[in-house]
Amino acid sequence: MSDPTAQPSDRQVIGPRCLVTGGCGYLGRALVQRLLAAGCEVRTLDLAKDGPDSRAEHVSADLRDYDAIAAAFHDVQTVFHSAALIATVEERFAQPALRRMAYAVNVVGTDNVLRASRAAGVRALVHISSFNVVMDHPIDGGDESLPYATNAPDLYSRTKIAAERAVLAADHAGGLRTAAVRPGGIWGPGRGGMMLDAMVAELAKGTFKATIGDGQTPLDNTHVENVVDASMLAARALHQRPAEVGGRAYFVTDGERFDAMEWFRPLVEGLGHPFPKVRVPGALMLRVATGLELAHRLGAPVPTITRRSIRNLTEGAHFSIERARRELGYEPRFRREHLRDLLPELRRYHDSLQAGGA
Repeated sequence: MSDPTAQPSDRQVIGPRCLVTGGCGYLGRALVQRLLAAGCEVRTLDLAKDGPDSRAEHVSADLRDYDAIAAAFHDVQTVFHSAALIATVEERFAQPALRRMAYAVNVVGTDNVLRASRAAGVRALVHISSFNVVMDHPIDGGDESLPYATNAPDLYSRTKIAAERAVLAADHAGGLRTAAVRPGGIWGPGRGGMMLDAMVAELAKGTFKATIGDGQTPLDNTHVENVVDASMLAARALHQRPAEVGGRAYFVTDGERFDAMEWFRPLVEGLGHPFPKVRVPGALMLRVATGLELAHRLGAPVPTITRRSIRNLTEGAHFSIERARRELGYEPRFRREHLRDLLPELRRYHDSLQAGGA
């Protein structure tokens, strides 16, 4: 599918040099590929020793260390800040080391990115935020007028709220212009996307035997290329129309309303598995998740099932993308129907897991 958001002037408008933090991550890699295709010179910043693409300059450094990352921002016109630590354990249950790490990476790291951007004269910064920043109650059709969540107990939501606040407050006429995009659950081709990888792993193990919730709870998802589209559009707007979009946040989703578990049906059935008819009550799973988080607090590993993940499935969140459409020109190009296009590669991954592969 051609990319209607691509413009030959992208190198001149948002470049010529762009920096992607978290450039070795799932979303970061997709951003890098799009920027390279646009003719931009790309620099990546990540903890990984090796970069995601030999055509991009790579800086291996820790966001928590300002002195280590500062040079990466030299001669950069646009920063895409996608680096983050996803830790959905509730803060009260988190081991001290995990809590310190989440705040250091997501909050201190973002402050360091802003500081380095200002020092280097960066013109625009697009922050990859999350719809989690407003999620402390059921939402159906919400928009950017919603306040930040005041009762979000998990580390990821709390630290992403702090990071987004800092980014939007940093927007300054005549200086660094900033905006935030808020995707839902990110999915798409290739390995590394937590959402599809986790479900395929469950199917390969034969453990997906029941769904959670009432089957009527919407939860938004966002194809990785839709996130990239929105990020590129936001970057372009920050350079061309900074007074209109600077300091603003945008929900960017696939523009569809699906039950959180029902969304996976084409994947489950496409890989030859029956879609479960059994539903486990959310209240029961919330008690299970509480036990797992408490075990973590007492020394167990970070659980894959958390109270945040269960609340997402049972409370739900569906958002309007009208602001992104109106102000950025965003229109989702990929929707759930494109999940079928991924079935061949997902089948190979599924079969490799069943055969004992990585």
